Amino acid sequence: MKTLFYIIIIFFPIVLNAQNNSEIKPSDSAGLVSRAFADNVLSKFDKIKAPKILYSLDNRYFYVIISNNPYREFYVVLDGNSVSKIEPIITELKTRKQRKQNKQYCKLLSKAEPLFDFGKYNKEFITKMPQATSISGRDSYFVLKDIDGKRYGEYNLSSITTPLPINMYLWTYLTKKLSDQMGNDTK
Repeated sequence: MKTLFYIIIIFFPIVLNAQNNSEIKPSDSAGLVSRAFADNVLSKFDKIKAPKILYSLDNRYFYVIISNNPYREFYVVLDGNSVSKIEPIITELKTRKQRKQNKQYCKLLSKAEPLFDFGKYNKEFITKMPQATSISGRDSYFVLKDIDGKRYGEYNLSSITTPLPINMYLWTYLTKKLSDQMGNDTK
């Protein structure tokens, strides 16, 4: 009995330390790959000194929001490891359908405000959500980077994960905008 007690005393702090350690582990290599692709994309915007949000699907399609007044948004496509397309998002309001869609986007974005409030984002890199009730869809990656490159809200999960690790309205906005741009590519 004393032996068991000593084993618990010796190993219990190690187990607690391992659970509190937010460092990325070798088993999170998919997250590191996504981070590398995202850093590659964000490096194309290094001259713009402002916080940036990046959301991607399959490490190939990226949506970037840059905190300028007003926001600047870009659609980026990678081909392998190189950027094959950087397209600024220009909102066209020519048709009734475009105006209606833009109104819906503005509503989603206003509900997600403030986008660049670093305090409301997780500070750890999330690659697993054991408490998730639903997981499906493509691989997705999200990160908010401040002016100094510090990461907030970073995660690498299936695109449809419940509960969401970020604001629901921001996730909906990013997913819809990225899907629209991807759809335009196939036309």
